[in-house]
Amino acid sequence: MTVVMTGATGFLGSRLLRALLATGTDRVTVLGRDGLRPLAERVAAALHGCGATEDELVRAHERVTAVRVDLTRPRLGLTPDAHRWLGERAEAIWHCAAALSPAGTEAALTPVNVTGTCRLTELADHAPAGVPFLHLSTACVSAEPAPGSRERRSSPAAADAFTGYQRTERRAEEVVRAWSDGRRPALVLRPSVLATDGPLPDTAAQQPLSTLGSGLSALVEQVPASLRGLVLGRRAGLPRLRVRILGDPAARVNIVPVEYAVDAMLRLARLPHPPGVTTYPLVHPDETPARALVAAVAELFPGVELILQPAVDRPNLVERRINPVLAGLLRHDRRSRAADRVPLGRALPGLPCPAPVDGAYLRAAMNVRLPVPP
Repeated sequence: MTVVMTGATGFLGSRLLRALLATGTDRVTVLGRDGLRPLAERVAAALHGCGATEDELVRAHERVTAVRVDLTRPRLGLTPDAHRWLGERAEAIWHCAAALSPAGTEAALTPVNVTGTCRLTELADHAPAGVPFLHLSTACVSAEPAPGSRERRSSPAAADAFTGYQRTERRAEEVVRAWSDGRRPALVLRPSVLATDGPLPDTAAQQPLSTLGSGLSALVEQVPASLRGLVLGRRAGLPRLRVRILGDPAARVNIVPVEYAVDAMLRLARLPHPPGVTTYPLVHPDETPARALVAAVAELFPGVELILQPAVDRPNLVERRINPVLAGLLRHDRRSRAADRVPLGRALPGLPCPAPVDGAYLRAAMNVRLPVPP
């Protein structure tokens, strides 16, 4: 038997894979594409990027099998026999793979996010009865008003704020519900904005806050070395460099440490799974005000002024790099509010509280490596 997993090279998936191996999972079959390097090499690099030791990498080499697939093709591109063989040996199926581009259109993201989920449920059709399907979604799917709702009618512009990513993730959840049909166990896990205050190499999969930090670092590097001191050390009477971010100064965002989310996922996976779909929000109990993020940037870059505004006209190079990744991040409350979800506190009464997302955490999560002033 084996745990089957997609998305093992991503920011969340690599940490989930590492935790699965650390908690005694004997065999994991990782599904994915080769890309520029073979899948097995990409998985090892992802584990190393999230902190795995050499001993852990050796054990992963012995216990992880990488299988090249195409999520968009029937049977994942496998032969009928190989497809059935893999499904029949699954003891759990973790679907963590997704196209995450917030700026991507619904049409562009559908093949991976929706079709890919369909292909994984087809694999799950071969699994023994009672094998859970664990689907990683996002807390923001429940923020969109339902079709025809009063909220949508009263705010026509609101529909434009919901991204293709959100829409495809909602459709993917519908695929899981249709597959389960009240007969097979499935968990829909909805994390909010994931982050870590631990080290994050440039070669590792990134998260939104680290992307913001790297974009601001790139801005500093574009400043002539002789003037960088003006950016890294605020001086009275001198203007600051302005970076415009799509957002609302009064917004709040739910940022949750990835370590907490992974711990909660593994605990949920160990619970009994009745037939049907159970949805869990993986969110922080405290919202992070957008102003706190602005203040954290000011601490790191005293000479940079971060401005939140609803539109950015003629963005500069740094703004073009940052805003597509942060699209919608500082516009909405990202907490999952859907009526169908089960609060973690009720499902996991022994789950430790997540680390506070304060100024120190935000500064660490931006993972900034500042150039040394001359």
